[in-house]
Amino acid sequence: MKKLLCFLTAILSIFLMNVPIEAKENQWDISKSKTATPLDEKYQTKVTLSLPSKSEKLESDVVFVLDKSTSAQVEDQALEMLKKLRMQIDKTDAKVKVGIVIFNKIANVSSWFDLSSQFDQIEVAIRKNITSGTNCHAGLLAGKEMLDQDQEVEAKRKYMIFVSDGITYMYNQEPTVTAWSFENDGSILSWAGPDNFSSKYGQTLPDWNTYLNDVKIKLESQGNTYDYPYGTTPTKTTPVDQSKEYLNSVDKALYYTYSTYESMKDEGYHCYALKGNSEGNYPWAFSFMDYLENQKEVSFESIQNDIYYLLDQGSYVEDYMGSGKDNYGNEYEFDFINDINSFYMMVGNKKYLPEVINDQSYHYGFDKQEKGYAYELYYYPGKQEYFIWKMNVPVTQFDLVQLIYTLQLANPQKEAGNYGFYDEDGHLNKDNLKTNNQATLHPIDSQGKEQGVEDFLNPTVSYTVYKTVEPEKTQETPKPQEIPKVQENTIKTKQTTKKAVKTGDEQVIYPYFVIALMSLSIMYLMKRRLHV
Repeated sequence: MKKLLCFLTAILSIFLMNVPIEAKENQWDISKSKTATPLDEKYQTKVTLSLPSKSEKLESDVVFVLDKSTSAQVEDQALEMLKKLRMQIDKTDAKVKVGIVIFNKIANVSSWFDLSSQFDQIEVAIRKNITSGTNCHAGLLAGKEMLDQDQEVEAKRKYMIFVSDGITYMYNQEPTVTAWSFENDGSILSWAGPDNFSSKYGQTLPDWNTYLNDVKIKLESQGNTYDYPYGTTPTKTTPVDQSKEYLNSVDKALYYTYSTYESMKDEGYHCYALKGNSEGNYPWAFSFMDYLENQKEVSFESIQNDIYYLLDQGSYVEDYMGSGKDNYGNEYEFDFINDINSFYMMVGNKKYLPEVINDQSYHYGFDKQEKGYAYELYYYPGKQEYFIWKMNVPVTQFDLVQLIYTLQLANPQKEAGNYGFYDEDGHLNKDNLKTNNQATLHPIDSQGKEQGVEDFLNPTVSYTVYKTVEPEKTQETPKPQEIPKVQENTIKTKQTTKKAVKTGDEQVIYPYFVIALMSLSIMYLMKRRLHV
């Protein structure tokens, strides 16, 4: 049994080692949320659709990882992008922090800067002049560490802009290279440098998926055997007669650069790879930068749009009202209250009431502008009751855009019981008393491209019907009996009795008076006798 397990483990390891590497597209869920208030005494709830999510902090991180050889022209473009971004966010309560990493053989890391108040310090950090060595891996490690450490900002609001010519031959935070032996003009050498790539592969550009997968497999077997700190003397070098079979410094530097870049994307960070200057004598380096960016053209202008805009104009939400069976199996249905006093929009802190565009087709507009309304709502009554909420302007990352509307539970139950379950934002995925059967975002990204649809989570509500307690039956109060008329002599008798009682009191006092008088008389007689 143990031998079988070992065999299967070996087979699995070989399989995993040979999984082809492919550069991945950046994929992010668009920030959005839907919430519902508890049912009130009228069995009504207020539902809020939010873009971005209602609970999200409107803060973003932007980290530049810049090659020491980044040209002044590229630096100017980066600063211009930040200037425009600052102008946009200054109109809002949002915050953007900027970090700068400039790498040569090591990463030189700045502190965080506030874009709105510390632009001058950002410019000084970007234009810092550094020389000697190229270690892309160290730069990306430092950029990732900056983003990882900021726990106040969500991953989807973190941006890493990697600017380099792609030339690299060192790796790790402390510059490390490989003692790779090669023959040149009859001499056996083992120094590390960008020319190691052409010494091993010539001028042919590789298929990067195949190339990186091959490096990954060889790393499993060769490990760090031939690594040594840059600037020191190696103690062990690769066999020169098998140089093609061994990894050199450029191989490792490119692989570690790629794997760190991809790990940042896996964390949910927005990553961009821009070529920093002219192609020079190393066409493989520019080709590698294109590979990281999936052969797409990327510019500071497009990055600025990604940071600032959540959705482009033309995006819309399709929202179907809730219906189904509750936790007791009873049918329920929510109705959209189609009254202009029952729904409205918020953009940031500004409220927009609906205006009727077409009363017959239930077509409404919000925020009227020169070219029409910024937002529209089309309501469709009927068995499949729903509405479409359309954005005719871009939606930014830094101003909440919200539609607030009211739903009516059409058929609340009368039997005693606890109906439904309250889940404000739908994160518990309950399936009874859902305010909406489905709400779907049809997004267009900041580059004007349609993206795959995304569903909102659907909140649920609840209510309680209490058992009616019947009042207890009370005994009938008997009718009062008639009081017979009292004869006159009876009244006189009572009065006499009352008087007799009083006289009796006087009689009780009398004996004491007599005794006291007799005592005084005896005392008087005794006194006289004594005198005699």
